[in-house]
Amino acid sequence: MLDRSVRPVRDGLVARGEHAWPSVECDLLSLVGLVSRWIPPTFYHHRFLRPRGLRKRYLDVLRWFGGRGRLAVGGRVPDRAGRPTRRIDTDVLVVGGGRAGLFAALGAAEAGGRVTVIEAEAGIGVGWRRPGDGAGRAIGTFDELAAAAEAAGVRLLGGVAAVGWYGGLVAAIAADAHLEIRSRAIVAATGSYDRVPLVPGGDRPGVMAARTVIGLVERFGIRPGDRAVLVGTGSEIMSAGEALTRAGATELIGPIPTDALVSIGGGQRVASAVIQADGATRRLDVDLVIFGDRNPNLDLILAAGATVGRRDDVLVPTLDPSGRTSVAALFAVGSAAGLPILDRTAADAARATGRLAAAASAGRAAVEMPAGVMPAQPPPSETAGHSHPSGRVARGAIICFCEDVRAWEIRTEVATGYADPELVKRRTGALTGPCQGKYCLQSFACLVGDTTIPTARPPLRPVRLGDLIASEPGDPEAG
Repeated sequence: MLDRSVRPVRDGLVARGEHAWPSVECDLLSLVGLVSRWIPPTFYHHRFLRPRGLRKRYLDVLRWFGGRGRLAVGGRVPDRAGRPTRRIDTDVLVVGGGRAGLFAALGAAEAGGRVTVIEAEAGIGVGWRRPGDGAGRAIGTFDELAAAAEAAGVRLLGGVAAVGWYGGLVAAIAADAHLEIRSRAIVAATGSYDRVPLVPGGDRPGVMAARTVIGLVERFGIRPGDRAVLVGTGSEIMSAGEALTRAGATELIGPIPTDALVSIGGGQRVASAVIQADGATRRLDVDLVIFGDRNPNLDLILAAGATVGRRDDVLVPTLDPSGRTSVAALFAVGSAAGLPILDRTAADAARATGRLAAAASAGRAAVEMPAGVMPAQPPPSETAGHSHPSGRVARGAIICFCEDVRAWEIRTEVATGYADPELVKRRTGALTGPCQGKYCLQSFACLVGDTTIPTARPPLRPVRLGDLIASEPGDPEAG
């Protein structure tokens, strides 16, 4: 709904590269990378300042090198009707309609609460599919969970993206309205983000998350490679390998531990991977590197001001035994809490947290997770993500894809004395790109070595300015 930059491939579609000269295949401008180590971050703050009359011209050239893309100029601007604002009141709001969210919603409904689930992807409900649905069939498919939730009276709203937290009020955008959702208890079931291996070459085409590979094969019938190495652990990495095998891939290597991957080679795309195992280093001829590591999506949790802590160089929310964060009205479940829903025990934990959230919304006495249910704060080996000690991150590993910030740039700033993450962010530009730091936050924190995270600001998801246009408020709607 919101991400209109994504388009399905169709006949007649034209896709072209920008800011490459003379072409994407042979880009001479990429040679600037050879001297990047002598161009410190934010150099333009104290260079190209004189003569004053040319300062704007200097900045125009730098922006062009930045590759921001071109906006269409001229032509008719389509009319945009503003969205009305609707208010929804509910006892428990679950943000995220994956397995963890649906289990939490079931638990809250069982405890007698009015429950609303919002999910950014459209179509949540019976018949809804996500890549890799088969990975958790033992604990219920999305069809079964959504049907059970609807039967329990849970309100499922698809195509609704949470974009802000304002003192307990969650602002969201739907296709036809702005929503102000007031809830006495909120459950963050926002899932996780990919964590690209921190090795040289991690930004080459052909380095893909397991979930992406599963989606390409299952949804679109596309085989992204023939010879692949699987990196990391978990059910999704195995499902990706199985999907590739069914699609006709000729060779699969691994899975290997994330720390065994040394570098990724190739020109226009992946051509090789260097791994280290049992004291020996070897080069693999592959055209696809599939990684399974993921990190908790902390967007809503940080926006609410909840405390986070470090576990194995992965940031996770600090939770009490009931799954409650340091913000009294906010709970976290599933991958957002560092506890992916992979088995019945984890599913029961999410369900129990939902029941406790409903109890909290009704003002009943706080209780802890029932005996025998997995604690909300799992041991380090079970967190979503992987242990990749900051000292082993390769110098040339890319940290921020949007702003092209490498590990050495962040280390340089820290060594210079800029220990505050906010200052490192401003000095390097990390976390400031179009993704708003969603994919680089964990790697950035790994290198800075601090749990003090730069301030999270709305919108929590990238939205178009046109999506924010409001019309006259409509009548309040009771949830």
